[in-house]
Amino acid sequence: MSASSNTAAAPPTVAPGIATSPAAAVGWRRLLAPSWPLIVALLFFARLLAAKTALLNDPDTYLHIAAGNWIVAHGALPTHDPFSHSMPGTLWLAGEWLAEIVLALVFDEAGWAGVVLLSAACAAAAIGILAHFLLRRLPALPALIAAALAIALVEPHVLARPHILALPILALWPALLLAARDDDRAPPFAALPLMALWANLHGSFLFGLAFAAYLGGEAVLQPGSRSRRSQALLWGGFVLAATLAALCNPHGIATLIQPFRLMRMPALQASFAEWLSPDFQKAPEVELWLLAAVFVGFSTGVRLPWPRLVLLLGLIHMTLQHSRHADVLALVGPLVVAAPLAPALAALNAPSGLGAWFARLAQPAKTPAIVLMLVVGALLALPTALTPITRDGGAATPSAALAAAQRLGLTGPVFNSEMFGGYLISRGVPVFIDGRIEMYGNDFLADDVAAERGDAAVLQRLLTRYRVAWTLLQPGSGAAQILEHLPGWRRVYADKWAVVDRRIALPPQ
Repeated sequence: MSASSNTAAAPPTVAPGIATSPAAAVGWRRLLAPSWPLIVALLFFARLLAAKTALLNDPDTYLHIAAGNWIVAHGALPTHDPFSHSMPGTLWLAGEWLAEIVLALVFDEAGWAGVVLLSAACAAAAIGILAHFLLRRLPALPALIAAALAIALVEPHVLARPHILALPILALWPALLLAARDDDRAPPFAALPLMALWANLHGSFLFGLAFAAYLGGEAVLQPGSRSRRSQALLWGGFVLAATLAALCNPHGIATLIQPFRLMRMPALQASFAEWLSPDFQKAPEVELWLLAAVFVGFSTGVRLPWPRLVLLLGLIHMTLQHSRHADVLALVGPLVVAAPLAPALAALNAPSGLGAWFARLAQPAKTPAIVLMLVVGALLALPTALTPITRDGGAATPSAALAAAQRLGLTGPVFNSEMFGGYLISRGVPVFIDGRIEMYGNDFLADDVAAERGDAAVLQRLLTRYRVAWTLLQPGSGAAQILEHLPGWRRVYADKWAVVDRRIALPPQ
């Protein structure tokens, strides 16, 4: 070959900085490119902070913070009720003790703003985890649609309560177990510490145990590359180890038993909104999710393996029976069907146009991108962190009514609406009833519900039996309407949130 041909084939000589800058620019773009799980989580986080006070619309937030403060102050868990006058000394098992300590410490250090940020961050993390595992199975577009539907179901339940701290585990535990099953791998024994943490945060850990047992049964019935005996040993050992991990809590086996007590309380399931079936007029997101599931089922032509179909139907049944289980359906349902649906949805992962753009952000983010998104999240949180949040007044905060009662010198046993129990506890007032329904029991709750709804005979019996000196009730309750005209009682305060009545004639001894 001639020298001239060699010279022609050689690349042109240019300055090194100019030659490498396009590649460097591409490299930095890849390093800083976010991923869909981070984007979805951040958007949900921003959405929750836009309506931050909605995260505090639960009366039991006061109760859980007060319980956490009690535990911190005494350096021990309570064994008997320290908060009521109707059940003094009754056995009380604080099963959510760890979450209550966390809520109390955050509140003491950062006020309501800290509680809001913690709750929003936990919910956003759960959605991010869901999106991450969906993208491992599904094309980007259907995975994002499923994540959006999950957000619609989860958002109404994002409240500052112990369950919100357990929400990321509710997403991660099933995701890890399903990943092992779908990849025909052994169960993830490395995930067992999650179960120990979950059992000390919230009673929903029982679902995690039941879910592991169900997948173990699926593994035995559909053993894949292993024998049925091998699968039974592996998954049986995992379920046993998970149960032992759940028993790593201060209350031992009582923690496993307590959730069943709630399930056996008909008065609770007939009167508390979260235990009722969802009302589609008030909860259209449940109807939307079900319609989407029907659409996917009929449009793809996919037939789910029968164990997965039964599992999905079970999650839907749980939600239709008790609206509080919508979180489970939102975070677990899409993962249950992701692997079987993947082949049918692969066509949506188009390599050009919008599909290609979606697919590019489906790759896991690099460390610089993760750091950048965390910085963006911190900037989004900054206005909430710097703006004090007050809770004077509101459906769960009868501050003006309690202040009026204290000015009037009202003391002694109070008969209060259950909704006001947490606030009264936070102000050091012994309550008649609060959100610890499992402690009060079904019969006590049934009487309280009947009295508050306007059963005059039950109301007068409770007022006499517990020697009630004053009442703090919701204005629209039947009990408040009766007390306004009941002999021996006088209305001394009323606003749109609460009414106060005082006894002017003591009951006979």
